[in-house]
Amino acid sequence: MKLAYFLLALALLMPLAFSTPANDGDINLAGVAVDSVHTNTDHAQGATRAESEKVFVGSIKSDKYHYPSCRWAEKINPENEIWFSSSKDARNHGYVPCKVCNPP
Repeated sequence: MKLAYFLLALALLMPLAFSTPANDGDINLAGVAVDSVHTNTDHAQGATRAESEKVFVGSIKSDKYHYPSCRWAEKINPENEIWFSSSKDARNHGYVPCKVCNPP
């Protein structure tokens, strides 16, 4: 008897699981609208722009700034990183160039 009720409930709910939203692709998850039809990559482009602005890296526990490829920069813990858009920016924050990678 319980199996019959389970199968009936499953048969009634199955079409709901595979139906498309009636609101043109906007799906509401916990009060947040998610557009599943119109993909927009502006956030990805913004992240790329932000990454390109990161030219030099330093540590909040040091006074040196480095090229990201410097062996000493690779040892900086991510939570201690501070990024600079230029050598002037780094110097304005009180940082000096690394003697190994010699940034400008």
